[in-house]
Amino acid sequence: MPDSATLAVLRDVASFIVVAVALGIAVYGLLRMARPALAWNDGGAVLARPYSLADIYVGALLASYLLSGLAAAPAPGSTGTGVEMQATFHTLLLNIVFMLALCVLLLLYLVVLRGLNPADLFGLHRLSVPRAALRALGYIIPVYAVITLIAVVVTQAAKDVWPDSGPQDVVKAFRTARDLPLRVIMLLTAVIVAPLVEETVFRGFIYGVLKRYTDGWFAALCSAALFALVHMHVGSFVPLFVLALGFCAAYERTGCLLVPMFMHAFFNGTSTALLWFFPNIPN
Repeated sequence: MPDSATLAVLRDVASFIVVAVALGIAVYGLLRMARPALAWNDGGAVLARPYSLADIYVGALLASYLLSGLAAAPAPGSTGTGVEMQATFHTLLLNIVFMLALCVLLLLYLVVLRGLNPADLFGLHRLSVPRAALRALGYIIPVYAVITLIAVVVTQAAKDVWPDSGPQDVVKAFRTARDLPLRVIMLLTAVIVAPLVEETVFRGFIYGVLKRYTDGWFAALCSAALFALVHMHVGSFVPLFVLALGFCAAYERTGCLLVPMFMHAFFNGTSTALLWFFPNIPN
């Protein structure tokens, strides 16, 4: 659980994102009414037209749930500098089941209530799995280099003024985990479950809905900020924000959600492998 200062900053950022999204949808709506000949969301390869007004409400409910942790009170005596609850094998399994259930519910909503085909909506047929993986590898290498540089700069700039500039709790939990099964399940979560679920939610749905009612640039900025925010770590916000922008750019360039999924998996896999074999390196 983050400390009170961290929660205060994250709540301010969340409020800014909510206001920006609401104003953005309203302003873009007025612009389209005033100049209906302009198609603001037709650029790029990501399909946004099938989304409807109902998806805005579903997206708002989903975002509210993802941000619900910001409403929690910090633990008594929490400083935000340590791991307050050690990860266990069973808690991680429950977390995996919950994340997958959330993803399945979203897909069922699209299929059953909206009559949409997720494979077509997310462009899964645009590229074969091997080609998507190769494209992702080509994209993630420069993105990883940029993220690493940004993380170093942010950490150095913030270490004297912000106590939450160290590693995320999940990184600390992995470093302190001693059981091999626990480490393996954490690795599988990072490399398989998180890319699958988070890319479906953030890039596939939230980005697509925002693009439908604004444009690609605005949707990328807002969905990336939300993605960074739900990790609830001030020190990682900027690197995660830039990483999410990289995922959005790759998705728009290819129109295939498999590409950012593989990018996400490569990024998490590389980071986790470095923690496993070089646990003392800064992260």
